Parts: sequence; C-alpha cells; structure tokens
Amino acid sequence: MFTKLTRNLLLSTTIALLPTLSYACESDEMKSTESGFIFKIVAGSDKIAAYTDTSASEEAYPLELLQPYFVICEDNDYYKITDLQTDSVDEAESGNVGYVSIDQVYAWTTREALSFSEIAFLEDRPEIVAWDDEGILDKFMETGNAKLHAPAFKENLEATRMRERSTRPYPVLGSQEKLLRKTAKKRVYNVLLPAAITPAARIEMKDDEVAIAEKALRSATILLVFDATASMGPFATATAKAIAEGITALDPAVRDNSEMGFLFYRDEGDAEKLVQVPPMSLSDAGNALGKAADFMSGGGDPAEPILDAMYFASNIYDWKQAGRRIIVAVLNDDAKTSTIGTLDVEGRVPTGLDVVSISRDLYDKNIPVLAVQAGPNAGANLISVLQTMADETGGEIIAWEAGLKPRDVTGGLVNLMTTAAGEAIAKGNDALEALKFDLAGHASIPLEVLDGEMLERLRAAGIDFNIDPGDGGVLVREGFVLENNDLLSPEIQIDKETLINLINLYSVLATVGVDEEAMLQSISEAIAAIAGEDYDPEEPIEAIIEKRLGIQFRSDLLNFDLNFLPAMVPAERLAYTKRIQEAADILSQYLEANQTEFDEQIAVWMPIAVLP
Repeated sequence: MFTKLTRNLLLSTTIALLPTLSYACESDEMKSTESGFIFKIVAGSDKIAAYTDTSASEEAYPLELLQPYFVICEDNDYYKITDLQTDSVDEAESGNVGYVSIDQVYAWTTREALSFSEIAFLEDRPEIVAWDDEGILDKFMETGNAKLHAPAFKENLEATRMRERSTRPYPVLGSQEKLLRKTAKKRVYNVLLPAAITPAARIEMKDDEVAIAEKALRSATILLVFDATASMGPFATATAKAIAEGITALDPAVRDNSEMGFLFYRDEGDAEKLVQVPPMSLSDAGNALGKAADFMSGGGDPAEPILDAMYFASNIYDWKQAGRRIIVAVLNDDAKTSTIGTLDVEGRVPTGLDVVSISRDLYDKNIPVLAVQAGPNAGANLISVLQTMADETGGEIIAWEAGLKPRDVTGGLVNLMTTAAGEAIAKGNDALEALKFDLAGHASIPLEVLDGEMLERLRAAGIDFNIDPGDGGVLVREGFVLENNDLLSPEIQIDKETLINLINLYSVLATVGVDEEAMLQSISEAIAAIAGEDYDPEEPIEAIIEKRLGIQFRSDLLNFDLNFLPAMVPAERLAYTKRIQEAADILSQYLEANQTEFDEQIAVWMPIAVLP
C-alpha cells in the first residue's frame, strides 16, 4: 500500500540530490485547497529536508515530524513551503522558507487533527493503536476480534512520554462513522502516524564531535526557581547548608558533571522582581545560595507569581550548554493560579497561562519539576499548583507535612536533586556505552538507547548528526484510528472569520416568522460567506460547508438542501430551529470565551465537540 512512498522516503537523500532545473515559483497568494483553505503538508519521515531552491544542492532546514508546513506555491516536482501559518505571502516568506520534493510529503487535506487528551499525560494508560488496512479494520469492526484482525501500529508509550514531538497532534485526512459489532456507532479517523523506529537505526556523528556528545549526555543542570521574598531567608540558608553537606557524599561522577543555576523571584510589587544566575558547580551553588539568603526581601502578597517564573525558566533562562535539564520549584505560603505577565520587565511572559499550560510546556521540553513547599503554611492554591507541575512533568513533590522539621525538607530537597541528576547521568553513561566506531573511525550510537530529550541535548550542543534508519526509520504513514476520546481528542483549526460566519449561518437558519423568499435569501448569503458565490444550491448545506472548511460535522443537523425548510410544517420548523439556535449559542460562547486567542492567532485549535 505504501511501498512506493516508503521507498522514496528512505531514499530521500539520494532523491533530493538528483539534478533538476533551479528556479523559483512566485505567487501573490498562498496555495489553497480546492475547498479554499491554505494547503499544508507533513514530512514523510525524519530525514526530509527543505532546500534553498529546486536544485536541492543546499539544505535550508530539516522538517520536523508531524509539524505542518504551509505551501506558498508549487514548482513542478517541488512545493515552496514556510513554517508560518498566514494568509499573506509576504509574511509567509519572513519565516523559514524552502523547497521540498512533493513525493516526500503528505498533503494534510483537512483542518482536523487528533490531539492527546488529559489522560495521555498520565503514566498508566493503554497505547494508541491503528490499522493500516481499511479491510482488516472493517473485519475488526464486524467481529470485535483484535487477535484475528489486529492493528498494524501500536504506540510506544515510553517513546511518547520522552519524545517531545509526540504531543503534536495526528493530522486527520478524513473520517467516517462505522458500526462496531453492528450496534455501536464509532467514528474512524484516517490519520498520519509516526511508524516505529527499527533497532538497527543509528545516529552518526563526526569524529571530533564525540567528546561534545559525551559531555552533553553525561551531565545534568539543575535550576532552582526560588521564592526570594523576605520570609524565605532562613530556608535558603538551611538549603545552602544541606547542599554543602550533600555534595560531599555524592559520587564524583555526579558531582563533577552536575551544575546548578538560580532564578530568584519576588512579588509583582517588589522593585527587583526576577534575578537569574547562570549555572555553576554544585559547591559554588551552595555558597551562592547562602549569600543570596542575606538579600532576600520584599513580599507581602502571600500568593507568589511562581508560574511566571516557571515560564521564564522554561523559555527564557539561559541554560548555557546544559545537560539534562531539571527544575526545582521552591515556594512558601501560596501561588497565583495564572501568569500575571509583569514579573519579567521586558514583557516576555504572556498573561493568563494556567498551571496546566505551564506544565505542558515543561513536559514538551522534557523538563521534570521537583516541587518543594518551603514552609508549614499553605494557601488555597499552593499544593494544587506544585502537585500539578510535579505530576504532569514526571517529577516529585515534597509537601510540608505535620511534624516535619526544616532540615527534613531541605535534606529531602537535596536528595531529590542529586538523585535526579545521578539518574540522568547514569542513563547518559548507558547510552555512551553503546557508542561504536566503524573501520573508518566514524562514530554512531543506536537510536534505541536515545530518547527525544537526549537527541535534543545533542542538537543543543551543536552536533549536526544524521540518522541512519537501517531497514526502516521514523516514517510517517497513513493509518486508521478508532475514536477513543479518553486518549485522543478531535480538534479543528479554525479562524475567527470562519467561526463568525458559521455562527451567522446557524443564527439565520434558526430564524422563524419571516417570509419564505427573505428567509432563503438570507440563508443563501450566509452560505456564500463561507463557501463562495459559486456553490451548488442543490447540494446539502452540510456537504457544501464541510468541503469548504475541511471538516466533518458530528451530526446531520445541516444535512438538507435549501428547499427543505419551506416544506416543513410549523411544529417541525420550531423543533428544528430550537436545535439550530442551541448550536449557534454553543459556538458563540466558545468564541466569546476564547476571544483573546482568536485575536492573537490566525487560527485556533477548537474541540470538534463544540461543532454540532
């Protein structure tokens, strides 16, 4: 089924270097689908690159797995693409632009995707499965027998949790409802999935980069995000003492390969709200924290802006050439429940991000959070904020339970930090033990011993490695996924104008008490605003809208043509318009609740559950 495409993907390096005529396509408008929305593509493997022109002689940038790229124009066998989603070609060309071979990518023909739901961030859950043959899937739907009609694709849970790209949604190419065991209606999604990496896959690097790789993989950087208000001075002093005592008992391999930095934060009303200190040795860090304790001041507002500090730590703090990144969040009294945006004087922290958003950002970057309650007082939100960050990022929490003494907490904190650093360094050493050299002296490491976080560390260290896929590789292929809303949540990418037009269409359809001619005219105008003036009025409204928007509605509420409404008796029309008005109200409420996001972005991921 995928033989030709798979061959092309695996031979992508060879194909990309075939000589072609070098020229550039130009366009005043972004390439669009037949239905009218921006044409986007997804790379067919982890080895696909965009080039500066169609001669494919100079690489522009590699394409990330499952990330959409937007097509500016088509140039024979190539797409000119950008990583910016925009209606304007000028703006699109201000992003990362390049040419990619058409036979190395998939067209993402809808606005839909399956995103990981809340449960996908938990440790204990079943893997996502998919079929690559619709005939086998249909037999499974008839019988429910997964042994005889087994799925071809099973998710690697460990890889999902560790690889940062796993949280990108699975692009949906289409979907339809089928009957499971001839009784239960289930939607089946035709999606793009990342296939498994074979054990033979390896990363290959230059000889002079081996020492850099060794340092990157066997080191850890701990960032202490510390409440630096006046009441925290004694705890800082005690923690500094515990660090000094703890490092003397450390394995030299952990002590010598670990660093610690600081991000001190105070209340929004304090003059000095945020201070970052670059990573240093553990012994120097203990001394630095002891000195910082003498300068802790301010405060007064019990609820501290720790989420602002955590965003800064994840996105702005200079980790240098960090090894495994670990954050320790230290807080006393209480926590604000969303970012306030004023902690960073340069205004780089957005306002209104809640703890789940911050935690997912950290999870995406593979940064675990060790959360510490630094005193016996706990405000209304302290534990829930710290617990969420720890749980959602695979970290731990130390709560100040009754009977604990300060040295119990500071000792536990140092133990958590050093244990996490030690485990990271041990894991890096295990990976380095698999380092091999061929007869020519070229170095390689099996991909199966490296997770996504380790690969990102190597990239951050400046190693420009290639991935040799062996007999396979990280291929993207089509598959069929049975709906499971506990694991995957269907979403649609929708812009503000389109949503407003949808709301208007439903509102017009819900109108009663007007004459037939005026009603049909209003409905026609509302449909034209979405589908254009040349739509076929004989087609069901649902089909017209679905083609234009690249979505499938959940119900048949719009599955009729324009002649249907006038034929209704008053009682039928009243019942129908009530359901239509409810749909309009739900869409309106969603727009109102997410107004800021719609104003700031060209398109928003909206749960399909909001659609009728």
